[in-house]
Amino acid sequence: MKRRALLLAPLLTPLATPALAQPAAPWPNRPVRLTVPFAPGGSLDLLARSLAPRVSALLGQNLVVENRSGAGGNIGIEAAARAAPDGHSLLISSEPMTINPSLYGGVRYDPVADFAPVTLLARIAQVVIVNPRLPLPDLASFLRATRSWRDGVTTASAGVGSTGHLAVAMLNLAGVAVTHVPYRGGGPSTAAVVSGDCMSAIQTLPAALAFIRSGAVRAVAVTSAQRSRFLPEVPTLAEQLPGLSVESWQGILAPALTPPAVVARLNAIFREALAAQEVQDSLARQGFDSVGSGPEELAAQLRAEVALFPPIIRATGMKAE
Repeated sequence: MKRRALLLAPLLTPLATPALAQPAAPWPNRPVRLTVPFAPGGSLDLLARSLAPRVSALLGQNLVVENRSGAGGNIGIEAAARAAPDGHSLLISSEPMTINPSLYGGVRYDPVADFAPVTLLARIAQVVIVNPRLPLPDLASFLRATRSWRDGVTTASAGVGSTGHLAVAMLNLAGVAVTHVPYRGGGPSTAAVVSGDCMSAIQTLPAALAFIRSGAVRAVAVTSAQRSRFLPEVPTLAEQLPGLSVESWQGILAPALTPPAVVARLNAIFREALAAQEVQDSLARQGFDSVGSGPEELAAQLRAEVALFPPIIRATGMKAE
């Protein structure tokens, strides 16, 4: 009996420990979901869809762009933070994720602790646009209207906590009386100006550039510190209101605890996709200044904004309407 047991032992051992014999599944082994926390038509959505075909080819799996808008971006951002940290769920985001914790009660994510930065994709200007049927041909007339029009000037943004909302609050702090009207993304807020439902908007340049070029809206200012290379004839707000400037960024993030090797591979893939000439040409046509950084540059951006925005929000009196 002992001799028979010894002969059978080598055959039984592999059956007793099947988990040890199974190699880890390769990554990616299914489509990768990229959450856009705003409605279609805004700059994050445009950037995500511009990159998706090239990133899909490099991944060997489809990059599926999914819009999850609402609550100033919080719904999509929170969903991305709670996703499995396996490299199959990503977020494309911007400064609302660092603004919102100071605006909303009960935000269920930490922009630093709950995410693994992948890459800073682009920096972009915000642009002040107006309905072309209004007698507001330039920045000076826009500023005069805010002071003299009986019912004031309404200004849309991509939502509560967006950079456009921050710019509106900074205008109010500088004595420019515009009334904030939040929408559920850059696409809807630009469409409101085109239709005349809102007099003006402060919007990311990529979300508005095609409408500016077609004449559907008129650009009267950009919010960046310098004039945009895409609209060199349009002045900055700082030319009339010294010191008032605000800019946007867009980046890719994964849930915290995503394996470092997967983050590194994602970084390489997105940077390679961003560097492709056809992608560069497409993004330039849309008004993006592409970057393509390492994870640490985006991490530093998040840490800086988490420290910077709360006192600005308190000083400007921004609220989640």
